[in-house]
Amino acid sequence: MKKNLLLLAIFVLTAMVFTSCEFNDSPSTPVLTPYKTTLERTIMIDVVNIGSALNSVYLDLISDSTERAKYAEALLSNTRFLPDDMGYFYVESLSGYCIVDAAVPAIKGLYRMDQTTPNGQYYVRDMINAAHYRGHGWVNYDFKNPVTQKTEKKSGFVSAIPAAEWYVGSGYYASETEGKSGLTENAREDFEYQWFVHTMAQGMAGISAAYAEDPEFISRAYKTMVHHINFDSHGSGYFFVYNLQGVVIAHGATPSLEGKNLIDYQDAKGNFVIQMLIDKVVNEGAGFVDYYWLDPADQQVEGKRAYVEKIEGTDWFVGSGFYHVTD
Repeated sequence: MKKNLLLLAIFVLTAMVFTSCEFNDSPSTPVLTPYKTTLERTIMIDVVNIGSALNSVYLDLISDSTERAKYAEALLSNTRFLPDDMGYFYVESLSGYCIVDAAVPAIKGLYRMDQTTPNGQYYVRDMINAAHYRGHGWVNYDFKNPVTQKTEKKSGFVSAIPAAEWYVGSGYYASETEGKSGLTENAREDFEYQWFVHTMAQGMAGISAAYAEDPEFISRAYKTMVHHINFDSHGSGYFFVYNLQGVVIAHGATPSLEGKNLIDYQDAKGNFVIQMLIDKVVNEGAGFVDYYWLDPADQQVEGKRAYVEKIEGTDWFVGSGFYHVTD
């Protein structure tokens, strides 16, 4: 999986460099990332995050295939991301069976190896080949858009779940990028982190609801997932989970903090960081908070901007953020 993430990072960075060169007309002109590039990057990282979350839980906590399917369904059935909730996830086996499809629950358990598009493309086989041979990849095909009710070009990104010999995927329709303006670097990061956290918050809410009678399992599952997700450079790209009293439930960068109450923690400028995060969740349910935090990449205290969201049905919230914020 580390190799897969490295390859994904190289691909994304290459795309970003190309985009920057294309739009950098003059020093005074803001560098804009096309919406399509941001959308694709968001989908890729979100899919890899979910794949890593499922794979880690399957390796450490769940070995039975039926129970694995139950966990995937709990995590993904009610999880949506992107504007207008257009983003959803599906999990299928490398042998061609649907494990869970958040958009079309009725196909769960069906054999789909022979499914074709209107023009005869075996798109499920293409997804299986991408996951099996490359670990991840894009598959382009024609599909009926449930919103427009028209057959459109669709791009799906899949990532392998090796422990189960399954894969997880998501995608977008061509019409979703039409008329969308490019994003500045700050807007791009805000867009991405909001949806990464929103995805995890919904998934964790599903886990909490499905396993409500086993709180110990829920806690272990949360920790297992966040311990094995890292999706960005410079020390960013990890998730943290706190309760509303300030206790660290799970921390992807510094697991040694787990169990500690940081309610009175102050950053370099005297901000009560955890109280700020809690206030945002309590008062608004979700949102961005700016503060200062130790960057694990260089061990320096730097500006950080995090997005946090309440995990519905619990008194916990999940968040993630990025460093090098300018005042």
